[in-house]
Amino acid sequence: MLETNQLSQLITVADTKTLSKAAEILHISQPALTRSIQKLESELNVTLFDRQKNKITLNKTGELAVSHARRILADVEQMTQSIQAFERSLHTISIGSCAPAPIVELLYYLTEKFATMTFSSKTVNPDSLVLGLKNNTYQIIITNSPVKDSEICCREFCREQLFLTIPPAHPLAAKKDGIFADELAGETMLLFKEIGIWESFIKAKMSQTDFIIQDRDDAFNALIRASALPAFATNLTLKRNDRRQNRIIIPFLDDEAKMTFYCSTLNKNKIYLPDTFSVHQ
Repeated sequence: MLETNQLSQLITVADTKTLSKAAEILHISQPALTRSIQKLESELNVTLFDRQKNKITLNKTGELAVSHARRILADVEQMTQSIQAFERSLHTISIGSCAPAPIVELLYYLTEKFATMTFSSKTVNPDSLVLGLKNNTYQIIITNSPVKDSEICCREFCREQLFLTIPPAHPLAAKKDGIFADELAGETMLLFKEIGIWESFIKAKMSQTDFIIQDRDDAFNALIRASALPAFATNLTLKRNDRRQNRIIIPFLDDEAKMTFYCSTLNKNKIYLPDTFSVHQ
């Protein structure tokens, strides 16, 4: 019976055109490689190489064999990846969300309720979430509006409120009771790159504000600690690890600075959702 390592060795010999170089790449001795190739020829009952002193060349049969070997190994690799991905999916709950902070809120519940499962999450365009749920890309989605579909179970999950964080010496620190987004026109702010649906708020309300964008969470938090520039926070990030030491926390007063998020699953997967969410607002 043919073995995949024999096919790999055949391809390596074909690519390098010498047994010595192929043996070096394969980390086996040249005599061992020679025996393996001879065994392959015996099993196929053909000759794959024209052999001359210090030279070995694929013949036409060998070229056909190499062509088949490449396809077989590619199929084996694809099969392996597909099976492993399927196995992982049986033990993985994938979450798609229109915003990052609600993902963390949901994981608090899921990791306690489904301790043997693993979790993956992604912040994506809201328009792709329902389709992703229906084609099993995600087992749970988080949206900023209710999903109305007979195949889907949807429940209100949490509410998020935007805040401004600034050092006490900043001129805007006096606005402790609240601030409107357009009052930051001309200011420069720190902004984390992955904010999901909140990007629509910034585009609509803060076109005159400049942003220094950071895509690494650790670097972003370091900038906040070291900088006097304003930054965003939310009720969800503040309650976890984002108390922004030595900063004033000011709520945004714009209606759009508040969002309600909803969790949805296919009806067959509604076990992933609790009967009622008890998320701290």
